[in-house]
Amino acid sequence: MAGAFDNRHANFIKALDGYASLVDVSSATGVSANYLSELKGGKRIDHVMARRLEQGMGLQSGWLDLDHSQETITTLSEHEVGHQSLHLSTEARVRLIQQLAASLTEQNSK
Repeated sequence: MAGAFDNRHANFIKALDGYASLVDVSSATGVSANYLSELKGGKRIDHVMARRLEQGMGLQSGWLDLDHSQETITTLSEHEVGHQSLHLSTEARVRLIQQLAASLTEQNSK
């Protein structure tokens, strides 16, 4: 069983998949891209920084601390996605819409 520090790093890496760059994460969290790079490289994420990252990235408080390695992917209906998105910050909703738009552009170019 991994500890909170290991979980935070693995989950932070997983959460970065939703962003184009560390500059985008920096804009969302208010944490410098250089410091985010250090965290990505393995610098320990303490409790205060974990909560700050979660808030800025639109994650549930405590999400970074939990072991998500055994989770399965769940497919949501349009209604469920819409309902869940209501709980996101405005910045997270904008990122979600941008990601959806980008995926449509990618699909249409294939």
